[in-house]
Amino acid sequence: MQCVTRDSLIFDLDGTLWDAAAASAAGWNAAAERLGIPERVTPEAIRTVSGKPTAECFQILLPELCPMPAEVARLFDACEREVVERQGGVLYEGVAAGVVRLAARHRLFVVSNCLDWYLEAFLRLSGLRECFAGWDCHGCSGAEKPAMLRRLKRRHNLADPVYVGDTLGDQQAAAGAGVGFAFARYGFGDVQGEPLCFDSFDQLVTHFLEA
Repeated sequence: MQCVTRDSLIFDLDGTLWDAAAASAAGWNAAAERLGIPERVTPEAIRTVSGKPTAECFQILLPELCPMPAEVARLFDACEREVVERQGGVLYEGVAAGVVRLAARHRLFVVSNCLDWYLEAFLRLSGLRECFAGWDCHGCSGAEKPAMLRRLKRRHNLADPVYVGDTLGDQQAAAGAGVGFAFARYGFGDVQGEPLCFDSFDQLVTHFLEA
């Protein structure tokens, strides 16, 4: 694998740094139970919509409830938040130590379609907040991923960043923002073509530390 020199790495969150699908599913199902409706979601179903804005996730996984009244959406958000903030996600093998090692050589960032509280939960529960020079999410800015990537690149004066993600949407966002892309093949999704790809986070760390 040929090493590519980059001045910064921007990470997607779900399917790239951690997997919180079990916590999210538990929260959604708690909301459904409180509403007295039979619909339930599984962690596997949550993973299939990783990287999409929350409203789109509802439309795909719970179409019977859409268009979802604002008070119902708030209940799902509150129940998911309660579980995620308490339980969190599972960091992929190598992330805890690897992010620290990468931060010694590269400026690191996070860009995700998640809600603002969800990103904050990751930063707090992972213990990795100080490793990241900045972050953005759909819940903070209301922007789509290409716009978030362009703004982060401009704001932090990044010359040659690479966006690390695990879905076709991440690949398309990187292309739309004019930044490089690396595929976390260990994550939830698939991409097109033959981009730079990694089967583990440890492999990713080794690549960018040797670049």
